[in-house]
Amino acid sequence: MNRNIYVLLVVRIVANFADSFYFLASIWFVKENTDSTFWIGLAGFVAMIPVAFQFLYGPLIDRYSKKVLLLISMGVQAAILMLLATLYVIGHLTVAGVITLLFIATLASELSYPTEHALVPILVKQKDLQKVNSLFAFTYHSLDVVCNALAGIVLTFIGVGLVYTSNAFLYLLLCAGVGLALRIDEVVWESNKENRQSSYYQELKEGFRYFWNLGYLRRFIFVFTLLNLLITISLGLLPILAPTEFLYGSWLTAISIGTLIGSGVSMRLGEHRLRLIFIGATSVGGMTWLISSIWLTTNLKLVLFFFAISWIAIGMMGIQFQTLLQRQIEASYLGRTLTVIYAVQGVLAPFGYLLGGTLADFVSHLFLYVIGAITLLLASLYFFVDSFLKHVSVPDRE
Repeated sequence: MNRNIYVLLVVRIVANFADSFYFLASIWFVKENTDSTFWIGLAGFVAMIPVAFQFLYGPLIDRYSKKVLLLISMGVQAAILMLLATLYVIGHLTVAGVITLLFIATLASELSYPTEHALVPILVKQKDLQKVNSLFAFTYHSLDVVCNALAGIVLTFIGVGLVYTSNAFLYLLLCAGVGLALRIDEVVWESNKENRQSSYYQELKEGFRYFWNLGYLRRFIFVFTLLNLLITISLGLLPILAPTEFLYGSWLTAISIGTLIGSGVSMRLGEHRLRLIFIGATSVGGMTWLISSIWLTTNLKLVLFFFAISWIAIGMMGIQFQTLLQRQIEASYLGRTLTVIYAVQGVLAPFGYLLGGTLADFVSHLFLYVIGAITLLLASLYFFVDSFLKHVSVPDRE
């Protein structure tokens, strides 16, 4: 751990806190003004679809200063949130406006995640990657628990407008923090005469070509893409299951607690036991998700308890998967390839969220909810028979 890692960690904690609040405020604004499952699903879709465009950022992350890119990302979000707050105060904020501006803000936010992920391997030794990744996830998910637990209450008392305003100021503070406190010596792409001859389009193609040549790892990534799609169908149902802001915040809190525990457990696990980790996590996660459905309409506390346990699986897999990617991808291709991978992973997830909201008018809520459980159980069978996890080995490199 060094100064820059601590700065990056604090930035991610605060940004994650702000993201949760303005996402919840936007979803709830849409729900209160439409009371439509379709519009709720569409809002979730719009908030998630920018992940599919992450690959466009890849060459920029490899070419330009990552510190500058972080500043641009946070500055755009601050401006969008201030605009949302202003429109709300003067009474001109519409559902279409919220959805459009939420899309732009999320598009800017998606630049920060791969930029941070590309920075971490520069700032720490390879052998420390898993510990640092786990620490990042554990820390900001622990704050997520507090954030989501309070989000519904805060939104009830201070309102959507003040949530937007306070988050705008938070992002301005983050810009100042990154600008003043993050001190890194980066080898900027333009300083290399040979690399300067490559065009943005050529670099983009190189990122896709490198991704396609990942072989068995590429297939593994596609499996994760399918998991994301199916699980988000169930997640698209959550705003509909929650009649109040507080209860919706409770669902998000359950997810955060599970992910928090999963991230913490990952600190104790080695990469050489990946197959056992994935099989065990998805088996337990799928069973507890399925068990939670028994009380879906009768006992919310039991539902949330078992639902949180199921998210331990997702938290554990996320850390292991991220570390595996960072260690197996060459440093010079890290930005381009990670953004391609995150785009592939996220491209179908928004459609799952949209499906969850849209199908809720025509399909049993219970059926849509247990899709997540069935997905995890089927994934455990896949991880059991797949040969990739049997042979993958990640050496500890300095």
